[in-house]
Amino acid sequence: MLKNLLVYFSYMISIVFLIPSIVVYINASGFKENQEEKEEIIDKIELVEQDEIKNKDVKNNVFEDYIVGVVGAEMPISFETEALKAQAVAARTYAYKRVDDINKPVDYKSIGQAYNSVEQMKQKWGSNFDTYYNKVKDAVYSTKGEIMTYNNEPIEAVFHSTSAGQTEVSENIWGKSLPYIKSVDSKVDEKAPNFVYTTSIPNSQIVDKINKEYGLDKNKIIETFQIGKRSDAGYVLNVSICGKNISAREIRTLFGLRSTNFTINKTKNSIDFTTKGYGHGAGMSQYGANFMAQEGKTYQEILMHYYDGISLQKVY
Repeated sequence: MLKNLLVYFSYMISIVFLIPSIVVYINASGFKENQEEKEEIIDKIELVEQDEIKNKDVKNNVFEDYIVGVVGAEMPISFETEALKAQAVAARTYAYKRVDDINKPVDYKSIGQAYNSVEQMKQKWGSNFDTYYNKVKDAVYSTKGEIMTYNNEPIEAVFHSTSAGQTEVSENIWGKSLPYIKSVDSKVDEKAPNFVYTTSIPNSQIVDKINKEYGLDKNKIIETFQIGKRSDAGYVLNVSICGKNISAREIRTLFGLRSTNFTINKTKNSIDFTTKGYGHGAGMSQYGANFMAQEGKTYQEILMHYYDGISLQKVY
């Protein structure tokens, strides 16, 4: 009897101590599994968040990388960094006004700015590619998201290679007045290469093209060819031929002239057009920007000089 009681008590004591141990083990195992699952979920969440942040950066950079290609194509790599920055802001503003979604790949052909792909820049710069590409990229990314605005709206950030010493107002080029595209001094452009340039067009070519384009009397085209009005900045507004006024822009396009600031000299076999500057002459002069940068001007000062009353604003 006593022996049976001892066995019974021993059995009960074992159960009392054993059951908590089993419970603790089960709970510990369950906690470990839950914790591992929780940590795995946390890891996945963190990875998703990192990927989302990375994707956002990549999406934002799609547009910036396009601007790198524009600056690399539009401005000589030898130009000062502050000039490259000014070009980056101008190019970004010009494109930002025209692109509906900057997070999508840019159809550069539809925007109207010169553009070089990375491969084109590699071919152009050869062994200097890394140095030159980084120079352009640094200039672009140091102004990332920055555009020019007027009354809180992106401006038409037009630019050209070289002015004729004075930039032109927008209405004399496109017939539309833009309050921030004024005629400003840019005499520094006179130091640009080929600032004065003479193009000789054979009389026969002038007669054929004018006759074909406007149907004027072939026998009187050369004789009556003369410059009409000039703008206050010195650009030719129109040319008179056979009593017909033709815009200087059309003449420039027809004969491939460097600018509409020109004089003419008639010879026996040709008309010599002597131009000043290169481009339409409105907005920022790229060579002017570079000369200003060489004088110690910042890209902000350059932009404020060429675009009147504008503000610089970060849009992303």
